[in-house]
Amino acid sequence: MQIGEIARRTGLSKDGIRHYEEMGLIASEPRAAGSRIYREYEPSVIDTIERVRQAQSLGFSLKEIGPILRAYAKNPPSREQTVRFLEDRLAVIRSKIADLRGIEKFIRNKIKQYS
Repeated sequence: MQIGEIARRTGLSKDGIRHYEEMGLIASEPRAAGSRIYREYEPSVIDTIERVRQAQSLGFSLKEIGPILRAYAKNPPSREQTVRFLEDRLAVIRSKIADLRGIEKFIRNKIKQYS
């Protein structure tokens, strides 16, 4: 598949696809068409892009997602491991929420102080 087809199927821009490739999240193969060289993507790239988006929705950065994808490809987790992973991620998210609530409280107090 060419980049335009991947973009159409995933809703990710061509620049986004190139960025994912630069980060090593997806790969392509160069193909020659006459004097022109273009990139050919395997259909599995669509699934990988979906996994990247799922990981982003869990709060992971693209930098963090690369190692997760590589580990998953080598040894897909069991259901129990997946649940444990999600529970651990939920604990991280709850901690961040608590931190943000503390910041919100601080800001509200400052607003009251200056009002």
